[in-house]
Amino acid sequence: MSFDLAFWYSEDPVDGLSALETYRAILNEEPSAASPSVAVSEFLADLVKVFPDLTEENADSSPWMSPLYFSDAFVVASISWSRQQVMAAALAALARKHGLVCYDPQAEAVIP
Repeated sequence: MSFDLAFWYSEDPVDGLSALETYRAILNEEPSAASPSVAVSEFLADLVKVFPDLTEENADSSPWMSPLYFSDAFVVASISWSRQQVMAAALAALARKHGLVCYDPQAEAVIP
């Protein structure tokens, strides 16, 4: 079982409903789901420095349930359920540092 979080940049404030729409558009691979942003690329670079993407070599120690799903406009992370509390806090802080939306689809809520 995994705990997913999604990240993207938005100039406008985002509420749970609009975030859900964006998240669904990302998963449906809609090109206009989120706009490319250097903030997303910088977030991803910082993220994999601390928590490298899932590989065969690190599968036993990785916090990820599957490889990160990303583009220059978004990042979706599937976190191992047993590590979700610690990882959610760390990723939300990293998202704040980069000015990104942090969306929790399980709760259908934006993490402040």
